[in-house]
Amino acid sequence: MIPFLIIGILRILGFDGLYGQDAYEYLRYTNAILEYLQSGKHPGNYFWPVLYPTLGSLLTFIFGDTSFALQFISCLSFSICGIYSLKTLQLLYPKDHFHFFYVLIFGILCPFLLKMGLIIMSDALTMVFVILSFYFFFRAYYNKKSLVPVFVFATAALMTRYASLFITFPIILFALYLIFTNSKFQQLLIASLLSLIVTIPFFIFQWGALFEVSSNYFLNAWSFTNYFKSSYTTQDGTASFIFPNLIFTFYVFFHPGFIFIGSILSLITLRNYTSLNKFHHIILLTSCGLYIFFLAGIPFQNPRILGLVFPLILIIMFPAFVSLMKIKNIRRFLIPIGIGCITLQLIFFTMTFKPLFSRTIIEKELVTMIQPYQGKTLYSFDVDLALQGRGLVFDYKNLYLQRYYNFQKNDLILFDPIRYQVQWKNKTPMLNWEFIEKNYKLKILANHPKGWKLYQIR
Repeated sequence: MIPFLIIGILRILGFDGLYGQDAYEYLRYTNAILEYLQSGKHPGNYFWPVLYPTLGSLLTFIFGDTSFALQFISCLSFSICGIYSLKTLQLLYPKDHFHFFYVLIFGILCPFLLKMGLIIMSDALTMVFVILSFYFFFRAYYNKKSLVPVFVFATAALMTRYASLFITFPIILFALYLIFTNSKFQQLLIASLLSLIVTIPFFIFQWGALFEVSSNYFLNAWSFTNYFKSSYTTQDGTASFIFPNLIFTFYVFFHPGFIFIGSILSLITLRNYTSLNKFHHIILLTSCGLYIFFLAGIPFQNPRILGLVFPLILIIMFPAFVSLMKIKNIRRFLIPIGIGCITLQLIFFTMTFKPLFSRTIIEKELVTMIQPYQGKTLYSFDVDLALQGRGLVFDYKNLYLQRYYNFQKNDLILFDPIRYQVQWKNKTPMLNWEFIEKNYKLKILANHPKGWKLYQIR
């Protein structure tokens, strides 16, 4: 209920889950699939897996609003993830207490995870498929239940975010081992058929781009040397960070955006390292480690991509939390401590969510600002997908995609050179802007207080 309540409040305040280029690309392709379902026109190839936009297109028939359908999927996924994180803890630690208290404060109110449940991205959907895969795996291992859901949900995670394979790979291997050693071939057959159904959207929409995943820029740029780098120049420009990648990937254990008492829980866990030899701990640590060390080799940093394994990290550190709760003074003041923790989480959430909210409001303001000038050629960068996604009609030219040398009188340019002068120095967007500024006279038609200006070629 918490994320749905927050979504309602945010929509009243003007936030609809759309911010930045990725969200609008999900929106665009969801609408393209919707058109395919109605007219048969193929939506074309797509860079990411298509399960998220496919589900979004189906829900649009119910809600009548594509952006709300996609945001609803994220919110529902986050809620289910919280439920099954709780069920997994109860399954693995049935004799312990504080399961609900732990999941509520450090799962449901986790700033980065809660943010994932409010935006139009595939993160929350991937995360719920990951936790479902592990829940049903442990249930099958400890309670001798069917392994079929493990394969189905792991496939669904893969069809939502390819990188999830690094998380689920250990349990897929072990599930296959259990099937072959116990001759459960009927389960494998059923799992294969159901998993094939899950992959149908992939084969319909991405068959023509079946091997394009190998051309992914960041995948090809993977290197062990990136473990120790904190500054990169990539196709996304130049970016510098405080810590090298290897340290960044361990944010998931201690960053306040994930868990502000993570350092304490990590130390307790390491002190009681002998408890980590339990089967479920070995599996969880292997899966998290595989994913973390994969991410460390990619030349970028974004806490959002770490969130996929955070529910598993919570499960690993739960015994440490139980040990903490056994301290007499903590149990004595449990209610005020709980209120304090909730307050801190809401403060951290506000801090991490504010830039997203501001970005959405700015994009809406830019739409209003340039709406009267529709129908002309518009050169832009970064916000062009937002303008298209919100329905403005221009002949769009993206300053990132190529160099332009022949601009026409009355062409429009929406740009903020100061914003991009460092990250995109000597890159296509700034080179195009510098060429325009040097060779053409510009008239400012509109100003946005955050720096964007609408120029006209004179």
